[in-house]
Amino acid sequence: MGVSLEYLEAFVTAVEAGSFSAAARRVGKAQSRISTAIGNLEIDLGVVLFDRRGKYPILTPEGEALIRESRQIIDRLKALTDHANIIAGGVEPRLRIACDEIMPPILVADLLGQFNLRFPATELELLTGVLGDISDMVVNGRADLGIEVPLAQPDGRCDWRHLGHLEFIIVAAATHPLARLARVSQDDLAPHLQLAPVSRGGEREFEAFIFGSRVWHVENSQIVRELIVRGDGWGALAEFQIREDLEAGRLVRLPVVFGKSMFTAGIYLVNGKGVGLGPAATWFANAFANAFA
Repeated sequence: MGVSLEYLEAFVTAVEAGSFSAAARRVGKAQSRISTAIGNLEIDLGVVLFDRRGKYPILTPEGEALIRESRQIIDRLKALTDHANIIAGGVEPRLRIACDEIMPPILVADLLGQFNLRFPATELELLTGVLGDISDMVVNGRADLGIEVPLAQPDGRCDWRHLGHLEFIIVAAATHPLARLARVSQDDLAPHLQLAPVSRGGEREFEAFIFGSRVWHVENSQIVRELIVRGDGWGALAEFQIREDLEAGRLVRLPVVFGKSMFTAGIYLVNGKGVGLGPAATWFANAFANAFA
C-alpha cells in the first residue's frame, strides 16, 4: 500500500480548515480535488476518516487516531526536503568540533545556541580535551576542526589560525603559606605541591614551567581549581575561571619575582592539513574569533 503525500496534505488541511470547501480555498484547488484525494486516502488506508452525514465533515474515531501521525509524516518529509536542499547547497550535514576544556563554558554554550539557530539541519558533536588532545583528534579524523590552547604554536600536522588568547594567573588559596609572602621566588615555590595540566596523550607543561618538587598532573582544569581553592597546592589558572574566587578572597595572585604572575596563551583553530572548511565550520570559527576579538 502506497500513501500519497498529496492525499495526506488534503486530509490534514481539511481537518485544520473545518471543511472540504474551506480546504480547497486555502490551497487554491477545486473542492472536488480535495474530496477525491481524501476518498483515495481512505481507500489506501482501508478506514473512513470523516463522517460526512452532517453539514460539515467530522473526524471518525479512526480519523482522530490517524490525524496526528499524518501531521508528523508531513513535517518529517518537509524536514527531509529542507535537509537535502541544505546539503545540496554545500552545508555540512554533520560537524564534529573538538574544544579545549579550558574554554569558558558559557561562551561555548552561547555559540552553540547561535549555531543551532543558523544551521538547524547540521548534526553537531562536541568533544573536549586539553593541550595536544585537540590536534590529535583532528589528525586522527575524530574531529573536523578544533579550538586549541597549546603550550606553543601548533605544529605542522594541521592547518591553523590564531583566534585570540587567554590570560593565566599564578595563584594559591588565601590560606596557603605562599599567600602570606610579599615576594615569591622559585625556591619558595619548590617545597609546595604544584598542579599542572596534562593531556590524555601524556603531553605536559615544559620543564621550564615546573617549579615544584612535587607535581600533580591533571587533565581537568576544574579539578585543578578545586584543589587550589582547598589549599592543596598552587598553579596557573585562566583568569575567567577564578575571577570570582579572587574577588571573594578565596584565591590570591602570587607575587612571583622571577617572572610575571600573569601570562597569556594563544587560542588556535586547527583543521585537517589542506582540508577546507564548509559553511557551518567557517561560521563557527569566525564566531569564536569574534568572541575573543
